[in-house]
Amino acid sequence: MKKLEQKVDLAFPCVDWTPFKTLVAVSGGPDSVAVLRALLANAESFSSSAKKSLVIAHVNHGLRGPESDRDAEFVANLAAELNLAFIERSTEKNQIMGHSEEDLRNFRYKRLQTMANESGARYLVMGHNLDDQVETILFRFFRGTGISGLAGIPSKRLASDALTIVRPLLGVTRHEIVHYLDEIGQKTQEDQSNLDSNYTRNYLRNELIPVLKERFGDAVTESITRLGNQAREMDGFLIAASQQLDRIIDQESTNQIVLQCESLTQDSDLIIRTWLRELWIRKKWPRQAMSSAWWSKISAALFTPQDQILNLPCSIRFEKKESKAIFTRQNEPN
Repeated sequence: MKKLEQKVDLAFPCVDWTPFKTLVAVSGGPDSVAVLRALLANAESFSSSAKKSLVIAHVNHGLRGPESDRDAEFVANLAAELNLAFIERSTEKNQIMGHSEEDLRNFRYKRLQTMANESGARYLVMGHNLDDQVETILFRFFRGTGISGLAGIPSKRLASDALTIVRPLLGVTRHEIVHYLDEIGQKTQEDQSNLDSNYTRNYLRNELIPVLKERFGDAVTESITRLGNQAREMDGFLIAASQQLDRIIDQESTNQIVLQCESLTQDSDLIIRTWLRELWIRKKWPRQAMSSAWWSKISAALFTPQDQILNLPCSIRFEKKESKAIFTRQNEPN
């Protein structure tokens, strides 16, 4: 077993995933192809039938014209060569033109989750690596993130009750990935748009991180990753500590939460803000526009004796009267 395959097996052991359908998102680039080949190698070593669990998924946004089509053809041919099931979904270019990097990423995740549900997959595997983790932490830092944002990309997270997103390469550098692909003689597709530093993440990868390494040495990426790990530990502690605030929920439905605030006097502002964020996640309410300033405003409103009304982002209304506070997500206009 090669070194990268060992790392993948430690992060995502065959015994965990081979009993289920496992969808692997493959763009054709080095990261996704490497995680696919590592999972396949581990599955073939595990049992003669384990590779049947793997399904390759490709989303063709069509933004790069013929180059996008070549990527899709490459992934389809790779699936045929490896004798693995293959699913592809295409997107009309006019559906996504003009959208931000984050919008495109969210759109791709939605497509992949739909494909996972359609194929009955229990796991969705992504190819994010250690360098992606560093870029993500820096990206969020410069946008003004809090502790939860500094935690970076989770190695596993629930996308739904039936689907878990897994990233087995988060402990693997881009250099190790390239070495592994050379080692097994596997070709990949290069996305030329990754060279365009007008995109923020590309700027971090191509411009800023090389400068940081030149100034502080290659260990700077290890330092940033360590910060992310510490932030993840702290965030986990805060989440666990905040769960006791569920006691103040009086009523709850899909679009409304009613709170009784009498017993909040002993709870810290940090714990309340953490709990509010987790409440939004649980309700699947949009969080993109909920800055730290909004969480602080809600926390302060919960404590104040005066009646309060806040019109929060994404058509969510907060109203506090005496000791009762109500969050209501209103229907957005078409």
